[in-house]
Amino acid sequence: MRVSVVVPARNEEPRIGACLRALLAQDYPRDAYEVIVVDDGSTDRTAEVAERFGVTVLRQPYRGGAAARNLGVVHARGELVAFTDADCIALRGWLSALVAAFEDPELGVCGGEVLGMGDSWVARYLEEDVRVFRLDRLQQMRPWPVFVTANVAYRREVFERLGGFVPELRGASDLEMTWRVARDGRYRLLGRPTAVVYHGHPRTVRELYAQWFGYGAGRARVDLLLVGRGEAARGCVIHSARALGAAGLAPFRVVARLVRVEKRSRFAAPVLDAVRGLAYAAGYGVGFAGRRVRGSWRERAGESGRSVAALLEPDGGSR
Repeated sequence: MRVSVVVPARNEEPRIGACLRALLAQDYPRDAYEVIVVDDGSTDRTAEVAERFGVTVLRQPYRGGAAARNLGVVHARGELVAFTDADCIALRGWLSALVAAFEDPELGVCGGEVLGMGDSWVARYLEEDVRVFRLDRLQQMRPWPVFVTANVAYRREVFERLGGFVPELRGASDLEMTWRVARDGRYRLLGRPTAVVYHGHPRTVRELYAQWFGYGAGRARVDLLLVGRGEAARGCVIHSARALGAAGLAPFRVVARLVRVEKRSRFAAPVLDAVRGLAYAAGYGVGFAGRRVRGSWRERAGESGRSVAALLEPDGGSR
């Protein structure tokens, strides 16, 4: 079965090389898959580094990851289209594990396991306490499971029948796409824990905040699109209440962990829970208000001289 692997990339010069080395070293027959990198308006040498690996490199002005993935699908020649991110490293059997699942002709989407990289206390918190992208958690989401574009494959005909990712959803377009397929009902969705990629987690509290702010904004826009303004408004209230509750209880939870020997090594987790909750609620409010968040969480966390407001753009903006 022929496969196209699509990797969107914006300002990923430090990471794209490791990603492509892993993709080109897959145990799947090399003549049966292609790798397509879509440079999303990078201002660094991402495209030039990718070209050295002999893969297909497409360029577009900055339009976001969803638009980049759609461009990759347009140029893809495979029956299956697999996605990963430029900050991910796929294990050697990743592609084979995903493809094997599609022996089932009714399967439309297959998502794999995403394991976190990073030895900072924030990265360990995300991997051990939150288990942020772990497959078992994603499959338990309601009303439908979610497969993230760091590790997922679609049958090509899904895009032909249902359309591609929604470009206006700069974040959470994978959530919307998975739910659209599930709601349509014509295709099965399956989790494949043996298809593994490693993903770079945030290292600092600032990066954690930027990541979850973006997640909140993206989720709000998906809710507005799929369940309506009334339910999204209810989401604003729920997420705000949860965030305030986490912030208020954080000092007490820290003390409770400090007095328990087995919890002392992770005593800061309640504080990070509060940061994550506040970021998500703030982002959700911004998304509900119809504002888009620019760039990746890495870019937003690195823009030290700019306010959050400066990283937002009006709905419908093209940049």
